[in-house]
Amino acid sequence: MLSFFPIPYPDELFYSVMCRYHVRSGNRSFRQTKLDLFNTVGSKQYYLGLPNSLATLVHQLPFGSSLTINQLLQEHTLFPYYRTFLTNREVKRLRELMEGKESKSIAQVAKIPKLRLYYPEYLRFCPQCLAEDLQQYGETFWHRNHQISGIRGCLTHRVGLQNSRVLVSEMGKGFIAADENNCVGDGVSYDEEVLQGLWEFSKVIEEKMKYKGGFKGLEGLMDEYKESLMSLGLLEEKRLAEAMLKRYGEGVLRVIHPEMMDNLGEYVSGCLLGCDMKSA
Repeated sequence: MLSFFPIPYPDELFYSVMCRYHVRSGNRSFRQTKLDLFNTVGSKQYYLGLPNSLATLVHQLPFGSSLTINQLLQEHTLFPYYRTFLTNREVKRLRELMEGKESKSIAQVAKIPKLRLYYPEYLRFCPQCLAEDLQQYGETFWHRNHQISGIRGCLTHRVGLQNSRVLVSEMGKGFIAADENNCVGDGVSYDEEVLQGLWEFSKVIEEKMKYKGGFKGLEGLMDEYKESLMSLGLLEEKRLAEAMLKRYGEGVLRVIHPEMMDNLGEYVSGCLLGCDMKSA
């Protein structure tokens, strides 16, 4: 049983909690911290915000701890984000993998694209959150919502997120806590119109994460897309592209998905083709 374990802060990423444990434990190696928390050093406990071995950790928490597996899953991992487009059966399987020690198929079950362009390269932070956390808690931490693909603005402060100096790929090698040395920012800034668009887009993702209804699968999604686009008169490549640009603006879309903007016509064509796959 662990002698202590940090109480997670609101919106703290599970990986960040482990980082704070590592710092406070005084362990000289990441290996020892892995042994402390999971009784193993071989598995990958923090794949892109989808950790595994949660049951092992919770079962050895200090006496009196009220932290549960469900609390960790729902409030401190990206489980609510990835479950949005998973069927009930897939959600159950993903949860089983995150509770257990197997990690190899987590990305496959969660349907995480292999291409790195679909998720952040660096852990991200909000400069204002950083300052407020330091003042309120006396330390900084990695926020969960800041690491979600598609969210590029802080939902609290309506400012653009900054890349830290910590690569997402480094998460599998050790526990790198957020601090003022690695959260120095990349100097990227956006005008007010882009910031507003990023905030609105981020709010859509946040609301989707709260939705508890079951996903009906890709065919059901295609039907919904087709019905919605038809009612809006957007079942035409040019009109859909124009509507997307009008709704969010090129600046916002280029921040969220620059590769899409390099060939918007092809992207839109793929969306429309997806809506018509069953009739092909």
